[in-house]
Amino acid sequence: MYQAAAKFEERWHFDVNDPASVAAERATILSETARIESAKRAIDAEQILLEARAYNFGYLLDLAEGHPEMGMHVRSISAEISIEVQAKHGFVMRQLAGSWNAVREFPAAVDAVADGRISGRHLDAIVSSGLLVTHEVEAEQTALRARYVDLALREVSTQILTDAALKRLTARIAEELTRVPLAERRKVTRMKGFVSVTDSGDGHGVLHVGGSLLLLTAVRDRVRKQATLVLRARSRAQKAQATGEVPQGAADERTLGEVSADLICDQLLTSEPNSAPLASGVQAKVHLVIPTTTLLADERDPGHPPALLDGLTPVPLDEAKRLAANAPMFTRILTHPITGTVQAVDTYKPTAAMRRFLAARDVHCRFPGCRLPARGCHIDHTHEWEHGGATCTNNLEHLCVFHHVMRHATPWSVLQLEGGVLQWTTPSGKVLTDRPDRQGVRFVPSADAGSTSPPKATSEADARSGPEPGPGPGTETETETETETDAGSGTGSGTGSGTGTGIGTGIGTGPDVERGSSARRERDAGTDPPPF
Repeated sequence: MYQAAAKFEERWHFDVNDPASVAAERATILSETARIESAKRAIDAEQILLEARAYNFGYLLDLAEGHPEMGMHVRSISAEISIEVQAKHGFVMRQLAGSWNAVREFPAAVDAVADGRISGRHLDAIVSSGLLVTHEVEAEQTALRARYVDLALREVSTQILTDAALKRLTARIAEELTRVPLAERRKVTRMKGFVSVTDSGDGHGVLHVGGSLLLLTAVRDRVRKQATLVLRARSRAQKAQATGEVPQGAADERTLGEVSADLICDQLLTSEPNSAPLASGVQAKVHLVIPTTTLLADERDPGHPPALLDGLTPVPLDEAKRLAANAPMFTRILTHPITGTVQAVDTYKPTAAMRRFLAARDVHCRFPGCRLPARGCHIDHTHEWEHGGATCTNNLEHLCVFHHVMRHATPWSVLQLEGGVLQWTTPSGKVLTDRPDRQGVRFVPSADAGSTSPPKATSEADARSGPEPGPGPGTETETETETETDAGSGTGSGTGSGTGTGIGTGIGTGPDVERGSSARRERDAGTDPPPF
């Protein structure tokens, strides 16, 4: 039974000097852990069945339309579920597909979750390895997979295994049972590499690279050896400085892991790709948003809006300023003085102006909950081009390829209101509102104003309900810049700067404006398979 978290110390008090009291508290903790884990596993099994049911719902609708490989109805139902549970659409879709595979191919393992023998994490390990057990005859494959689950459950019952340890063990069992050798499977999967970056907070990130396990292991080994040499050289330098043989320098306190990460970045950003001559001279580009007040202020002064990577993620201001100092191009952005909504972008070419305006307004994919940066999205007509929709900023929005294709192929609908507000309607009839992210400075009472009464508050909803004034007194003027630097000399950047107060953005857009034609949607759909 859940109890409020406040004053928990009073409820959980025990005598640290009394062995019996200590033993009783320990026993209670362990018994409650077992009880809750058992309940969680039963709920996990119910959730797996429900997720499989949801995937089956979409799959049968796609099958009835004759295009099960497109998975449009699967995307649609998973999008509605992702909104209900407030999770990433792609993650929910993979969960539904995984549960469907588990229920169809490994029902005994799902039952083992329900009766508490294994956890949901154990099931994931069993399913991921079990899919490698294949046979050209379907009946034989079913028998082999049943045998595989039997062996895996036996291993879990005889020893304590984490999900990672179980995955290594089940991979060996699957390799012994499958009739398709690893070398043949490798030919099919060798091209499924990827490179991605995730935000880990405080201006740090994690680079993920997928590819050959042997090659990536070799890369890690080489980088560690190089980092070890750097640390040894640093140790010798420190000894020389201590004895006065060389002048004192700045202390290098990086760990082995930090040196390894720096070495990888240095080599990827500055080394010529000798093995791929066509990649020579490729430029790196980074898009930053910096409010002018922040750019001109002392970085030690608090209270200024942060510099943002892709208009979304805070990054260290000193790095952003250093990139801004070398930026060759600036674009001024005008924002509403109260709501911060972008009004206009100062450029020369009309088409480029519209794209920059939309990139500054949208920042990311405008499907509810999606945060893919605008530079990786399509520009979609809210009211379709072939149905009379105009190519203007109040009829365009950024959608990632995944949600763009789904929007046109399933019963999702969208209406664009004033100020770039999008009103989405799900196939179930639920209405969702997606508003552009607030940008620019926000006005707050100042101690220097000399007023004894607080100013009248203006809500964002009130500000959006009326017409938004154009540039004028009180409207912020901002500047955007993009820098492109040769791969051999460093990174590129886009940074905000200027003469007023507000936000500059260097976000670029992806493909050309999508005109909504059926042929284009079919082509996009064919190149964008479901992510599972």
